[in-house]
Amino acid sequence: MIRTGTIIALRHGAMTLAAAPHIGGSLASWSLSTPNGPVELFRPASDGALAGDFAPDMACFPLVPFSNRIGGGRFVFQGREVVLATDPGSPHRIHGHGWSTPWTVEAVADDALRMGFAHRADDWPWSYRATQTVALDSDGLTVTLDLINESDSDMPAGLGLHPYFAKSPGSIVTADLRAVWDNDDTILPSRRRALPAAWDFRHGVVMDRVALDNGFTGWSGTATLDRPQERLRLTMIADGPVGHLIVYAPPDEPYLCLEPVSHMTDALNRPQEADAGVIALPAGERLSMTVRFLVSGT
Repeated sequence: MIRTGTIIALRHGAMTLAAAPHIGGSLASWSLSTPNGPVELFRPASDGALAGDFAPDMACFPLVPFSNRIGGGRFVFQGREVVLATDPGSPHRIHGHGWSTPWTVEAVADDALRMGFAHRADDWPWSYRATQTVALDSDGLTVTLDLINESDSDMPAGLGLHPYFAKSPGSIVTADLRAVWDNDDTILPSRRRALPAAWDFRHGVVMDRVALDNGFTGWSGTATLDRPQERLRLTMIADGPVGHLIVYAPPDEPYLCLEPVSHMTDALNRPQEADAGVIALPAGERLSMTVRFLVSGT
């Protein structure tokens, strides 16, 4: 482990991980040393991102206590109306608190780090505590998120990760998914439909010309990213109440996102959807998810 200012570098074998707890509990980079030089597994943060505090310009950030968008920042939970401040540039509230909150270092070793933060009730009228543990081993990277409700009533709870995978030409994504939500102009779900052939990840999709920012349902919890040019495979395995996958693939960018999440976008306003994924976390209880990123050759 090497600590440089506020960046913490973890190492295990040929892998190096840089974490930036002060920037939304983010990871700044994850790379593999090879005989031909380092290979980036996540898209590394830019120098500008490292000098600032904007988590979406990092390599991966946590989604706590909800993921993606809450329409208009408004919802009703167990008869309680909640109105949240919307995010700049959006009519919605996005990605919860974790990505915009500095996390503190709670424990650190050569190849592992635990960080956390506490939220006190405000426009989100529940208090909670979150921890994130990242650890390298000979197979890859493990990220565990824990959310503890410190209020005296049920809290709507969700978890997710937002990794930015490095994408090389010919990269293929494979995942067992059942349906996709089309979006409206503000990226809220508008219509669920069967997977079109171009997005049928069950059979593998070459991502070179795919442009997506959509939620997929019925996910089995496993996805693979094959990068044939480097003969590299990344396998993502999510454990916990994680049945949804957000696929974000902006055109002409050297990265894509496969976001394991516990609920659909705008879940708190979709009580009619049986698989929306809203979890009512009782007072004092814990919600957890673990995501393994395994590295192998192809």
